[in-house]
Amino acid sequence: MASELEENQFEDKFTKLINAWENLEMLPFDQWLTGLSEAFSSAGINLKIGAVALNVRPAELQAALNLASLDDESLQLLAGQNPPPTTWFSLASASTGAIKAALEALSSTGSKHAPSSVVEAAIRNISGPSVTEKVAGLPSEAFGHAAKKAEAFQLLTEKSRKALSGFQRTKRTSGSLSGAQVAYARDLLQQLVDGGAITRNSKDGDKEICDEILDALDEV
Repeated sequence: MASELEENQFEDKFTKLINAWENLEMLPFDQWLTGLSEAFSSAGINLKIGAVALNVRPAELQAALNLASLDDESLQLLAGQNPPPTTWFSLASASTGAIKAALEALSSTGSKHAPSSVVEAAIRNISGPSVTEKVAGLPSEAFGHAAKKAEAFQLLTEKSRKALSGFQRTKRTSGSLSGAQVAYARDLLQQLVDGGAITRNSKDGDKEICDEILDALDEV
C-alpha cells in the first residue's frame, strides 16, 4: 500500500509539471514561468528527467527556469509577451533595460528575421555581446576540451559528451554552430561549471581555456 501511494504521488508530480508546461498558451508568460518553476521544484527531479517527462530538450527547460528566476521588474515586462523559445536563454541573462529593448525589437521586426538574432542584436546594443553570442564565438578547442573535462569529472551523459565533441568538429569544419547547437552547448558548459569541472585558476594545466569558457558564460 505504501509503495502504491508513493508511486501515485510521484505520478501526480509529473502530471503537475506537464500541466504547468502545457499552460503556455493559456496564461500570461510571466505567470506561466512562475507556475512552471514551482511545479518543477515541487517535483523534486533533475533537469534531464524533467525534460524527458515534457518531451523537450533539456536546454529549453533550463532556459524557461532561468527566465523564471528573473527579478519582478523583468518578469513584469514579459507579462504580455510570448517570446519564442530560441530567445529565452538570451533574455534570461539580460538586464531589465536590455529585455525591454529586445521585446520592443521583436514586436517591431518582420518575420523574415530570426527572433534569436533580433533579440541578441537588441541586447548587444544595450549591454554588449550576449552570453549566447560569446558561447557561439568560442574556438572549436573549447568544446573538445569541455568534453574531456566532462569525462574526467564524470559529468554529463555519454550523449552530451559526444555532443560537445561534435560541436568541436562542426566549429572546426564549418566555422559556426546553429542557434539550437549554441543553446545546447551553453547549457552543457554551464552544467560543467556548476559541477566544478571548469573553474578559475584551474590546476589541471588548462587555466587559459577554462577562463575563456567562464568569460563566455559571464561567470566570475
